[in-house]
Amino acid sequence: MRINFLYKGALLAATLCVAPAAFPASPNGSPARVRSVASGNGAYASEASNLLKQIQADAFRAEFHAATLAAISREPFVTEWHEHSSQLRRIRTRVNDMDKLLSQLRANESEVLPWQQKAVDAIAPSLANLSDTTQTAIVSLNGNMEQAQIYYSNMNGLAHDMYNQARQIEQGLGNFENSAGASHPTATAQPHSGA
Repeated sequence: MRINFLYKGALLAATLCVAPAAFPASPNGSPARVRSVASGNGAYASEASNLLKQIQADAFRAEFHAATLAAISREPFVTEWHEHSSQLRRIRTRVNDMDKLLSQLRANESEVLPWQQKAVDAIAPSLANLSDTTQTAIVSLNGNMEQAQIYYSNMNGLAHDMYNQARQIEQGLGNFENSAGASHPTATAQPHSGA
């Protein structure tokens, strides 16, 4: 998350350096209103839709790994702790990927369609919760292996939380995409691949 703040700070500084040239003043002294892609040709809107679909796919995979983690933590001592660690690493990788994609969308928020902005705003809290829960689970794994019973009871609850948070992201994006497609059939049209 610190890198995101540094990136946003650098982006803001760069914007402030070029702002006078990029945004000429209007007759009343305020900056001229720049036409965004959301009100224009939709070039970035297509890219934003692709990024949202990638986040949705990552959320689905995180759901799968969280469900697997919940299943193996229900039966203590049947599975080696290495498998728990492996599932947590996979979840963390998906969370990091989703966070990077969300940062890209936020960096270009003036160019996304209104439904895409609403989707970004809606999933951000669930992604933050998923990130926090994943970190808590990793700390639990690292700190409680000596007290296995405590670890397994904690991990099962954390795995269910991670599953629910990832599911909120995945289903929430699906709902936004479906409602956007229903109101504007060409807004989300994407070629289907065979896979």
